[in-house]
Amino acid sequence: MYDLHLLFGEDRDALARFGQLLGQNGVGLEGGGLFGREAHFLVEEGEKARRLLLEAGFQVLAVRKPLIRRLKQERPGELGAIAARLAENGITLLTQYSDHANRLILLTDNDKLAAEVTTEWAPDAKAFPDRR
Repeated sequence: MYDLHLLFGEDRDALARFGQLLGQNGVGLEGGGLFGREAHFLVEEGEKARRLLLEAGFQVLAVRKPLIRRLKQERPGELGAIAARLAENGITLLTQYSDHANRLILLTDNDKLAAEVTTEWAPDAKAFPDRR
C-alpha cells in the first residue's frame, strides 16, 4: 500500500477529477481523505497513481509506504496509547487516518523506529497486551 500526498488547487471539482481519473484507470482508493487543500489517500499502485496524477496536472507532494497498524476497537484509548508510544520514543506523527479495513495508517518522521516500537499493534499481532 502507498499513501498519496497531494495538494489540491482551488478548483471545486479537484476531488471529483481526482477520483474519476484514478477510477477510470483502475486505481482504487483504500482509504484517506481531504483536509482543507491537502489530501492523503491510500492506494495499492502508488507509482501508477503518481504518473496518472502528474500527467493530469495534479500536484503530488509524495508517494510513500505508510506504517499500517490495527487498534483493538473495543478497547477505549487505543489511539492515545499508540500515539503515546510514538511520542515516548521521540517520533513525530505527521499524518494519521484509517483505511476501509479499519486499519490505522500512519506517516511519521521515523517509520523504521515507529514500526519497531508499535509491533503489538501490527495487523498480524495475535495478542493485545493490557496497557492499562
